[in-house]
Amino acid sequence: MIDLFLIHWPVPSQGKYVEAWKTLIEPRNGGRIRSIGVSNFNQDHLERIIGETGVMPSVNQIELHPRFQQRHIREFHGTHNIRIESWSPLGSGRLLSDPTLEKIAGKHRKSVAQVIIRWHLQEGLIVIPKSIHQNRIAANFDVFDFELDAEDLKTVRGMDSSDGRTGPNPTTAAFLF
Repeated sequence: MIDLFLIHWPVPSQGKYVEAWKTLIEPRNGGRIRSIGVSNFNQDHLERIIGETGVMPSVNQIELHPRFQQRHIREFHGTHNIRIESWSPLGSGRLLSDPTLEKIAGKHRKSVAQVIIRWHLQEGLIVIPKSIHQNRIAANFDVFDFELDAEDLKTVRGMDSSDGRTGPNPTTAAFLF
């Protein structure tokens, strides 16, 4: 049995994401897939698949990091009990030298990556940072011995920017699969 199967991109220009979603529902209902979800779906994409099938995704994997927090869609997810998995949780590495995050990291005697991961966890997000380096992988797990305080959280929340996206926009991404 597959634990989780995701549709990677909606690619609205092709108009097939509802059909793809219906295709995933069948093996889930047949017990071959435990959970189904999506990646990079905006609220309108989610509303369409839910409206046409009545089936909620278990998870939506979206670009999310301190510079691109997507609060509007996170509210929708919360209302519909859709878990968010952050992709590019460290901002494609661009946040690792951010002075604001460096200051918070120094306060807690942690790395910037650890502060960002801790922020994701305290925000209730699923975070799986990517690394091939054993020491970084170990450090990424070493985030349960501290918490960001209210001031830290306020500071990180203040870093949000509507133009903070590092990857493609799900509305306009037109991949050829």
